[in-house]
Amino acid sequence: MPLPNDASSRSDPASRDDPTTALVEVGAGMAVLFADRPPSEMELIPFSMMGTETTKRLTDRLAIGAGLVNTGVQGVQGALPAQGLVRLAPQTLEALKTAVPVQSGGWNLGVLTEGHGFSHVIRWAPATSAQAATLLSSLGPAAALLSLQMQLASVSRRVDENLELTQEVLKELRQDHWNTLLGLYETTVRAVEEAQMVGFVNQHIYGAVKTREADLRAERHVFDDYVKGHVKALSPNARSRNEYLQGHGEEIIADAHGLLMAEGSWFRFRVLRAASIAYDEDHAAENQQLLTSLVETTQQEHDEAMGRIAELLEALERRARLVAALPGRRSFKLGAGRGTDRHDIAPLAEALAEKVAVLRNRPHRIGELPQPALAVFKDGTAPKELLRILQYVLPEGTRLLALADVNDTEHLIHGNAYLGVTPEHFFLSSQSGVNSQGIIERQIPLADIRYVRTGADRAAGLVLDVITKDENIRISFDAWAQEGERLKDARRLGTLLASAMNIPDEELCSDPLLPSPVVPDRMELPGDPQRFPAPRRSA
Repeated sequence: MPLPNDASSRSDPASRDDPTTALVEVGAGMAVLFADRPPSEMELIPFSMMGTETTKRLTDRLAIGAGLVNTGVQGVQGALPAQGLVRLAPQTLEALKTAVPVQSGGWNLGVLTEGHGFSHVIRWAPATSAQAATLLSSLGPAAALLSLQMQLASVSRRVDENLELTQEVLKELRQDHWNTLLGLYETTVRAVEEAQMVGFVNQHIYGAVKTREADLRAERHVFDDYVKGHVKALSPNARSRNEYLQGHGEEIIADAHGLLMAEGSWFRFRVLRAASIAYDEDHAAENQQLLTSLVETTQQEHDEAMGRIAELLEALERRARLVAALPGRRSFKLGAGRGTDRHDIAPLAEALAEKVAVLRNRPHRIGELPQPALAVFKDGTAPKELLRILQYVLPEGTRLLALADVNDTEHLIHGNAYLGVTPEHFFLSSQSGVNSQGIIERQIPLADIRYVRTGADRAAGLVLDVITKDENIRISFDAWAQEGERLKDARRLGTLLASAMNIPDEELCSDPLLPSPVVPDRMELPGDPQRFPAPRRSA
């Protein structure tokens, strides 16, 4: 849903002759659509499992509170009809974080497009706005139940071909759990289909899944523990993490898919239970606190479990992509430990990760190719092959400020080296380690830099001494960096690192034989202060 840019779209949609359309967000990325008729370009999810009276009462309250009622008509008969639930795309949610939408009458305005033209001006009240908060507070737990039903629509979508392949891996590696998992999956899916068909959840529908609660809990705990174990194993250093991923790729695929099935079944069960409580309208007042607590707990636990799956799959997918980026175009195969090469892990990990992203309503992406502002290389640019490797080696979201081809004169590592600088760290790694294995051998916080000196050595030419809290690091540059633009780039690298110099108060010393030293407010350094961080002060 793009934001309007032209003046014609700045009018209040309520004053237009076109059918009025409005969205009222009732959760992050989820909204109720009010319209004379539903726009053809919107995928609607119908209200379900709450009962006719509960749904009508909820949508009437929303319509009245949002001012969507024709004041010339008695009651809510003149209200725009509620057409169903709409899920805002992750791209729309990302854009709304930084965009400043046009407003009118307390509503944000947007434009729905159809083909190459505008089809509707639409009003919406974001879930974070005071207007939406006021509306939602009047709805009680029914609004939260809507949020669960929106996620339920995603949980129940058909799996694609690659997910069927990951399911095969799960079935093979976790044979003792497969039949139970599949039975729980089919039982909860059938109950949801029945509830959606009749529009409510009574005891006849809920009773079918209630008897399986112990199994649902057990399978969810088992696979959650498996996934937690993998996540824990990936926390040590990069080398051991890579070895673990290489040796346990199949198990990670199987256990991630297993938790996805177990968590989906558990989530459906909890939604069905919540809907059965909401169906008991004769005791709505007494059940309100129970329903609110159930919905909140379900949402929190589900978000945490999906977060663990996403973290695990990101690590696996990044490793698989890294292997493909290394020289030789090697692949990361499933079944290699048993002497078979069935499937490449990369597309399977990607398929699972995309499914999890849809469930979390977040875009699925593995970081963009790093673009260092300062590249100290012979031709003035960093090799694309190197940047592609670093894309998967550096943590997600890392901004690479500078990258350089250097020599380690202190022999802290073996051979020629790469030095990189991020807003929080600088790293020094052998070129063979990065290019052939995809590992960064040494990473040092910028906060540990105490002093940086740029000088000249008769044999090595330009040298850079970086004095850290624990060691002295000396690097030099090849002949191509001893004059002209490349010399300026090398000196600029020293300026960048010097911008991080600091001595924490706890490391400062004093002696009565010397007066208190005078510390200047800041140190003027050559270079462009607008491009890199200013010098840091002691905490």
